[in-house]
Amino acid sequence: MSAKGTEAKVSLTEMQIRDLQRAFEKGSFSDLSDRLREAHSALENLRLDVAITGEPAVGKSTFINAFRDVSADDDDAAPTGGSAATTTTATTTEPRPYTHPKYADVRLWDLPSIGGPGFQPRDYLQQVEFSRYDLFLVLSSGRFSALHGRLARLLQKAQADVYFVRSRVDQDVEARRRRREGPAGFSEAAALKEIREACLQDLAAAGVKSPKVFLVSSLAFGRYDLPLLGETLWRDLGLPRSHSFLLAAPNLSHRLLEKKRDVVGQQLWLVAVVACGQDPEPLPELSIATDVGLLLQTLRGYCVHFGLEESALRKAAAQAGLPFGQLRAVVKGPLAAEVSREDVVERLAEAASKAPKLPKPLLPVASQGRSFAAAYNMLKTFVDGATADAHHVLLRVFVSQKPQDDEALQKHPEEESGA
Repeated sequence: MSAKGTEAKVSLTEMQIRDLQRAFEKGSFSDLSDRLREAHSALENLRLDVAITGEPAVGKSTFINAFRDVSADDDDAAPTGGSAATTTTATTTEPRPYTHPKYADVRLWDLPSIGGPGFQPRDYLQQVEFSRYDLFLVLSSGRFSALHGRLARLLQKAQADVYFVRSRVDQDVEARRRRREGPAGFSEAAALKEIREACLQDLAAAGVKSPKVFLVSSLAFGRYDLPLLGETLWRDLGLPRSHSFLLAAPNLSHRLLEKKRDVVGQQLWLVAVVACGQDPEPLPELSIATDVGLLLQTLRGYCVHFGLEESALRKAAAQAGLPFGQLRAVVKGPLAAEVSREDVVERLAEAASKAPKLPKPLLPVASQGRSFAAAYNMLKTFVDGATADAHHVLLRVFVSQKPQDDEALQKHPEEESGA
């Protein structure tokens, strides 16, 4: 349940407030709900197709597996290393999709490698049917070449969204560390800056306009620029597509967890409206009416977003060499399968018992908004708790895996704020 002292408050944009105010005043709350249900359904079922391309042996398959949080030996993993399967994939002319194990509508496509004999960027775009993808990630494990530039210019001309990923950056950082005489002469921040500037210079020289470069290590996926990539997509692509990308990304950094909370938080009011306007179930003891089934499904989905399900925790515990019970103990809230109808009603009762602080324009219609406020506050409290639990899991796993690397870990937001 929520922490004591949590203040119930509904935070909405001016446009959201105006929509709700008109709906309440006209008694057409269900009409607004009908419209938003369609938007909610479209968002939850949005297909996202991410194209991964680059020259041979740059780590495309490893990146795909890391993003999908699957091991190289899993049945549905993209083949890596020097296996025959990998060789076949590298020379095939057909893109190969890999569906996210938790989000069936998110697919990462391993495209045929560029730069082979007779390779022509224009023919390549036709070959891979470039229009089917929502965005392109162009990987390189070294310098970006004129070949990358030619491909990127054609994609940009076709108004495709293109981002450059410098893979295996951990190896470059370590190589720079070894070249220095001692640890006092090495700065990881300076090394990363050098790598990034070199990438930008190479792409600018190749004629790429305003290239966006992200430094990534698939073996240390939570470090470096993966959260920044998610944030950039959020700004560039708009909510629907970036929503899918961010939620599907593995929970490997505190910064990324906070972006997930932001994405989910933007949709709380929409879920609350839909729950209270479409066949709401009367709860006389709470003096509200809401769709408990929808809220139950939603809370379980939030647990999945933040890795709070038994299978995910068991996998994290095994990778960290921890007993499952120790990792489960840091999670104060329920796991996905543990959220029940009774739990939802109890959480609604707690939210409804607090005087709902609606935005001032909605105060005159507060009686009609009571159900909405209770659902909204309950959802927000749950998301805040789930986010905190995900942070605790991440801290426990990282401390167990690399206690000597504390300075290299991204700080918890509470630590950054001095809390």
